[in-house]
Amino acid sequence: MERIGHGTLLAVSADAGATWSNIARIETIGEFGMGEVDDVEVTTHDAADRFKRYIGGLADVGELEFSGIWIADATQRSLAGLTALTRDWRVTLPGGLGVWRVIGYLKTFSINPQREDRIEFSASLKLSGPPTLTW
Repeated sequence: MERIGHGTLLAVSADAGATWSNIARIETIGEFGMGEVDDVEVTTHDAADRFKRYIGGLADVGELEFSGIWIADATQRSLAGLTALTRDWRVTLPGGLGVWRVIGYLKTFSINPQREDRIEFSASLKLSGPPTLTW
């Protein structure tokens, strides 16, 4: 059954997943997946058909961006202190549609106070190693 993304949770763990803290007031979570594999060319001079050959190289999971409304609760305030610290991160989709888990560090974090609107925050994670996707 199709679902909308409402109810998706982003959480962080400092103890290898024993306990998780959901990041409050998240509005957007960027694309996530299993990564992008490098193309490694293995063409040789004696390729009779003159076509290049490739094999899959190393995979890079990339980055995950997220943003929300700044309320300065404990989980949001803790983000600023996580810059460059490796943690476990998890995205839980609603309705049992999957849990994506990966290791990464907070690469960027910023707060954007609007003169006539809400205060927002945004951040990005640099992801490291293989992610897992479970149902």
